[in-house]
Amino acid sequence: MLRALGLPLIGQFDPDFTAIMDDIVQLARAIFLTRNERCLAVSGAGSAGLDAVLNSLIEDGDAVAIGGGSGFVAHAADIARRAGARMIATDDLNQRSAIKVLVVPHIDPRLGVRIQLHELANECHARGARLVVDATQSLGACELRVDEWGIDVCVAAVDHGIGAPTGMALVTYTPAIEAALQARTRPPRTSFLDLLQLQAYWSPERLNHHTAPTSLVYGLHEALRLICDEGIEARWQRHQQTGAALRDGLQRLDLDVQGEPPYSILHLPAGVDEPAARRALLEQFGVYVTHVGTRTWRLGLLGADARPDAVNRVLAALEDILKTE
Repeated sequence: MLRALGLPLIGQFDPDFTAIMDDIVQLARAIFLTRNERCLAVSGAGSAGLDAVLNSLIEDGDAVAIGGGSGFVAHAADIARRAGARMIATDDLNQRSAIKVLVVPHIDPRLGVRIQLHELANECHARGARLVVDATQSLGACELRVDEWGIDVCVAAVDHGIGAPTGMALVTYTPAIEAALQARTRPPRTSFLDLLQLQAYWSPERLNHHTAPTSLVYGLHEALRLICDEGIEARWQRHQQTGAALRDGLQRLDLDVQGEPPYSILHLPAGVDEPAARRALLEQFGVYVTHVGTRTWRLGLLGADARPDAVNRVLAALEDILKTE
């Protein structure tokens, strides 16, 4: 993938480049496990995919609910409000029947546990709502079946389980969602994140919407190709085994660990200077962990890092740092 990033830059409508775009669409369908016609990449930070979906799907006054951890809820709710949504609490049973869109992460970023999407999709559809899933933490790293589970819209940043460079997001959605986009009474607030224009850019129509970040497209294409070469189910299994090995190692160090593989939610022992320990892990061992709460880290070995030697490296680094602390 790093070699792909260094390929010569060519024009956005060069036939060689549009062939790469078409490949990305096909490869992404295989990873989402969907037959949706609309499957494309959005240029922008990881949250650009969710931003594009909510910007394009929500109209003023639409009732939207957000589920998942507090950090995800705050971020997604801010995007939805800017798109004109009327926010409804997920525990407000009296208003749940009025919800038009429910947005959830596949994996709760703070708890490291998966949300049962198939059951949630059935409940949404029974109430006439649409389910939007942010699979950033899971796509390419654990089981996700868009069509089989009845997911209406699925988005994911590409720099987690996909293992591509940061700066793009993948999006797929059903024909019913496309029809809803076509039926809007007013255009979305921003043209850059308008899914109807983006789908035209990624389709044979080739709407001149923007110039994609060429090198990032090369990197994404190669990352997706590597996943398909490995096989999506084999990749899920590799991440499951790596995540389980990491969890077992953390427990052998007598640490308090929660969550589900491929993630481990680590609650630090009393007496550990959390900021100092995090800094030492990065500076001395090249190990980065995500702070998700008071004295709480999320650890996950994804993509090319989901392998036994990386598990051993992380465990050795943690043991050294925590003993020092």
